[in-house]
Amino acid sequence: MTPVGFIRAIHRTILRIYAMGIVLISLPAIAQKPIQLPEVNPDTLSTHHFPEVSIPTNAYGPGERLEYTFRYGFVHAAEAQIELKAAGRGPNGPQWLIDARGRSTGTFSWFFKVDDRYRTTIDAATGYPLHFIRDVQEGGYTIDQDYRFDWSTQSVRTLTSKRGNPAKKHVFQLPGPTHDMISSIFALRNLDFDNLQLGDTARVPLFMDEEWLELEVIYSGKVEQKVNGEKWPCLLFHPVIQTGRIWRNPDDLSVYISDDANHIPLLAKSNILFGTVQMELTHVSGLRNPSSRRD
Repeated sequence: MTPVGFIRAIHRTILRIYAMGIVLISLPAIAQKPIQLPEVNPDTLSTHHFPEVSIPTNAYGPGERLEYTFRYGFVHAAEAQIELKAAGRGPNGPQWLIDARGRSTGTFSWFFKVDDRYRTTIDAATGYPLHFIRDVQEGGYTIDQDYRFDWSTQSVRTLTSKRGNPAKKHVFQLPGPTHDMISSIFALRNLDFDNLQLGDTARVPLFMDEEWLELEVIYSGKVEQKVNGEKWPCLLFHPVIQTGRIWRNPDDLSVYISDDANHIPLLAKSNILFGTVQMELTHVSGLRNPSSRRD
């Protein structure tokens, strides 16, 4: 592997941990094989009811801000910020905007500069996505995606441009209520954790890059974890990942979330074939519920 290839591999692994812990989802990190949805004619779509509220969105709300740092070994490689804002009212009720941005820093920017931004507007009651925008700049690679979810027809209209080429339009029928790359992580935060048993697998349906799959995480119990110098009671999860190319063992990627009503992603640690990568919360404000952080 060339030095540039090595840096690129490390960076993409950081993004995969970023995916599992926070916002993004990267298909090579997920063990389940995605399903290629057939393109449909929008004139043939049938009418559906708007998704019902199964679990109220009580874990988060407007005003929340989370900041993270990412390290490869002792090297500070990237940082990210996520904000949740009120976004007015739609035909089905209040809407919220989740705005996430990630940038490479320091030495990593010299070899492989990254500036990624993700925005999704969700229905405040259900957490389901309405409008997803992805703007990615990674080295010389760019991708711009615009997804509009139409729950009246249970479909998504996509507009995608890669490397500055003309955008391509598609319409896909979704198999059921589904999340995008950002709303899927917030959906995981909103699961009924009180009824999870050790070894249980939680699943969230996801639409990404014109494919459908389920994000899966295995519950591994309660632990106390130090995060940015502070102690937090945590719930430990192991995302279901592919082993072999990046990870040696199924539990090499660990995600810690706060054991409180907010269920904040606090820390993600990974032992990979060529080192250790870590994502860590550095700042939190505007939480909807009291924090479990201990002084």
